[in-house]
Amino acid sequence: MNWEKDDLRKKILALRRSQSIAQVEIVSSLIQKRILFLPLFKSAKAILFYLASKDEVQTKELIRKALSLSKKVGVPLVDPERKQILPSWIRDIDQELTIGFRGILEPKKSCIRIFDSQELDLIIVPGVAFDPKGHRLGLGGGFYDRFLARVSGIVFLSPAFEFQVVDQVPYQDHDITVDYIITEKRVICCSHSNNSRFRK
Repeated sequence: MNWEKDDLRKKILALRRSQSIAQVEIVSSLIQKRILFLPLFKSAKAILFYLASKDEVQTKELIRKALSLSKKVGVPLVDPERKQILPSWIRDIDQELTIGFRGILEPKKSCIRIFDSQELDLIIVPGVAFDPKGHRLGLGGGFYDRFLARVSGIVFLSPAFEFQVVDQVPYQDHDITVDYIITEKRVICCSHSNNSRFRK
């Protein structure tokens, strides 16, 4: 076990869980507004969003806005046995979701529309902690790591509370980085010159 990663994960998760629901909503709203004004969000025609737990940066209003702008919207469907994420299109965030793996919303069986992830222009990536170079620490299950490793040429953007951004996240050379981190205070454009996703 990587104790350094584990300690950082526990510390940031404790901070996330210490917030009130009102705090999460207020700060999430600020972050979502920043994202809405980004040219990369405005130009994206197909976006995969994560469906937030109660202490994460919320995404529902972003999803509503994207749908209202006639963008194609995907959300994750988790296959816990194979430890993988399958992207599924949704058309109605209020009618097509149900409680799924780990208590997170996912598409109802009758509303599953699996698609090729290479159809996406932008992926909104969750995480526990990030650093300014785009290194990401997840919950430890590896679901997103495996999913993101399979796609190329697609922008990865992570909403985060400012306290989730640390000086350095422990990483290995093969770890996938995100391209942008958006907090309530700033937009961080991460260095990804060595990222093979953008090599021809």
